[in-house]
Amino acid sequence: MPPPLLAISGSRALRRKLQMVVDTGFVSPIVGPLVLAGSRHELEDLVERHPASPVVVDAAFPLEPGSPVPRAIVLRTESQDSVRAVERAVLMAIDPERPGRLRARMREHAAAEACRIMDRVLARSFAPCRVPELAADLGLSHLALIRRCAALNVPTPKKLLDLGRIYTVERLAEWSARPSGVAATAVGFLESSHYRRTVRRALGAPPTVVRQRGGAAHVGHAIIRRLSAPDRAKQRPRAAG
Repeated sequence: MPPPLLAISGSRALRRKLQMVVDTGFVSPIVGPLVLAGSRHELEDLVERHPASPVVVDAAFPLEPGSPVPRAIVLRTESQDSVRAVERAVLMAIDPERPGRLRARMREHAAAEACRIMDRVLARSFAPCRVPELAADLGLSHLALIRRCAALNVPTPKKLLDLGRIYTVERLAEWSARPSGVAATAVGFLESSHYRRTVRRALGAPPTVVRQRGGAAHVGHAIIRRLSAPDRAKQRPRAAG
């Protein structure tokens, strides 16, 4: 069983949504049971006992002064009405250090602007995202983002979005020890066949082969190679997450 979901909330409605997400939501197959803390001290103790667990914190909860709980995703009040937003917060809380390592490797190998674009792609990778939405996040028009990617000699925004979602699916699948199709459903792929087509289109191989080649680490290498400047493209990056 995957590690439990740790949470702290002063909202009964949010606690119900978290329980619903864990019991019957799209993320239910890839997270363990919900464990609610009654205080910051109790949450810190739970984090110490479950170091691999995702942590979700209600922004409105009156937390005690002190250092923030590591790895926690803060769920803001305006996002708590949507069950899907709660699900995305849970997904974002899963193993956030790993995409952090990928971002660090990207900064070593790619231009700052390419990294900025891919940062937003990774942030958007927990749910379907269209190119105009990504462009708006970056303060650009749809056409301007396409031109920016071309000028940087990196894949099109659509291809970057596909790579980001594949990386997230494979990372979540590995963390939960579940098949890629289960994790793909959690991030919004309506059918396993859609995910398989996306992987084949982006990486030239089916998900089973991608996992044999290293799963999320393989996808991370592909992201770095495709973002790298031409004079660095032949360098083989170290572990990319």
